[in-house]
Amino acid sequence: MQKVKAKHHKLNKPEDGNFGKQWNYICDQHKVQECYEKGFFDPLAGNFMAGDTIRILEVRDGRVRSFAEGIIIEVMSDQKADRVEFHPLGSKVIVFPRKNSKDLPEEKKEIAPEFIQGEGTVKYNFGKKMYSILSDGKCIAECSNKERAHSVARGDVPIPVY
Repeated sequence: MQKVKAKHHKLNKPEDGNFGKQWNYICDQHKVQECYEKGFFDPLAGNFMAGDTIRILEVRDGRVRSFAEGIIIEVMSDQKADRVEFHPLGSKVIVFPRKNSKDLPEEKKEIAPEFIQGEGTVKYNFGKKMYSILSDGKCIAECSNKERAHSVARGDVPIPVY
């Protein structure tokens, strides 16, 4: 999976303070928690200095969904790359509930694909003209493609969901 990095056009103009600045960062393509990943703000290192605070807002459909704050501890610059050490100011992300949630469609949660743990076996079922994929003696899936059935049994490909 590719890491999400901060983008310049999502960083809003700061409010000047006596020491450091107050920045606003808008997350409209990802969750606020992804901003806490190490190296997220590295592409914006030239804008920051130690002591700057960042207000992070997750905005979807013109509505603020969640909010968090953090502080820049240190901006390090070397010959290879710039690094920003960002630390959240609280352990909690404030999530704002939706109004009239009954009227709005619920977000679908993606189910992580399941793989066979260990060794599976493949047997051809003549009645169904399908390959049965077995794990611990139980049929967990059926597939018409022999190569795919063997890949699932080895654990290379996720178990097909029908």
